[in-house]
Amino acid sequence: MKRRTLIKGGLAGLAALYASRTFAHLPLHASSAVHDKTFLPTWESLAQYRVPEWFRDAKFGIWAHWGPQCQPERGDWYARGMYQEGSDQYQYHCEKYGHPSKFGFKDVINEWKADHWDPEYLVGLYKKAGARYFMALANHHDNLDLFDSKHQRWNSVNLGPKKDLMAGWAKAAKKQNLPLGVSVHSAHAWRWYETAQRSDKKGALAGVPYDGKMTAAQGDGKWWQGYDPQELYAQNHPMSEDSLNDHSIHGQWNWGNGVYKPTKAYCDNFYDRTIDLIDKYNPELVYFDDTALPLWPVSDVGLRVAAHLYNKSIKKHGKLNSVIFGKILDEQQRKCMVWDIERGQSNTIEPLPWQTDTCLGQWHYDRRIYDNNHYKSAKMVIHTLVDVI
Repeated sequence: MKRRTLIKGGLAGLAALYASRTFAHLPLHASSAVHDKTFLPTWESLAQYRVPEWFRDAKFGIWAHWGPQCQPERGDWYARGMYQEGSDQYQYHCEKYGHPSKFGFKDVINEWKADHWDPEYLVGLYKKAGARYFMALANHHDNLDLFDSKHQRWNSVNLGPKKDLMAGWAKAAKKQNLPLGVSVHSAHAWRWYETAQRSDKKGALAGVPYDGKMTAAQGDGKWWQGYDPQELYAQNHPMSEDSLNDHSIHGQWNWGNGVYKPTKAYCDNFYDRTIDLIDKYNPELVYFDDTALPLWPVSDVGLRVAAHLYNKSIKKHGKLNSVIFGKILDEQQRKCMVWDIERGQSNTIEPLPWQTDTCLGQWHYDRRIYDNNHYKSAKMVIHTLVDVI
């Protein structure tokens, strides 16, 4: 993607994160100066969590929701939609790149170079816009790690930009004295990429599988020789129930309702990658695009990641300074982390701090929104800030 004017002038492709006021139970949930507890990977232990004061006061952050799915300039969930025969993204992909049996999302990654990326300028701009914390995408459902990952060879250092994007963001955030956040979405690649197992139902290539089941053995002589597409797509498993229904994934987001359960190896790899991310870049905030915590309840890896982050924060600061965000939380889980409401807000005064996140256009860049001037207006953004903060 070569067009960067809007990113520099209007924060295109970025999400705003708004931390709400908390009107009740302030003494109960205030952060103590020194935290002498050790967190265990259980909901009961994580319920000791207290939201740090710095986050209560921050109120407003900016999120660079930017990765390889921005490269085609065709909107959110591109790496899934391009495998949905007849969809807008499928049609666009066939016209721009070719049929998904021949040019899959792995090949889109190879097109993405991030050659005009300037993290110091951008994070400086976000701070001038009022951000009090900064969030960067560490990976999305497309499963490409945007950092120097020890446990995922499909990463932005080895492929695509061939840069450690998270290191660049972290350095820029530190220079601006902004707490660093990372957003982690890769737990869902297992189910999300199932569209890549499909094939066309009609036309000249009917029945020819898309590239979702390709293996390393098929890479001889190709640009991705030596890399196993299954480490990216994670599709060496049967499809979930009703997988051919494009909308069924939403009812299976919490790993129920007929989803084909991920293996222990898949869950362990997610854990290793996330711990590597936390230990390398030392974020204060971690955003999970999951119901409760990643891979819960089929695995406890999310609980183990949360305990690790909280204990690491106490060791570093002498108190708990970190924040984890999760979605669709029950009453007990809301004590363990900060409730995130994507593109919405609570309809009542909440007893605990919460956050909403939204974007000016789509979560991934869509050129049509820019061309047609369909970004959120300044008035709408200001109204949201007034309502939430």
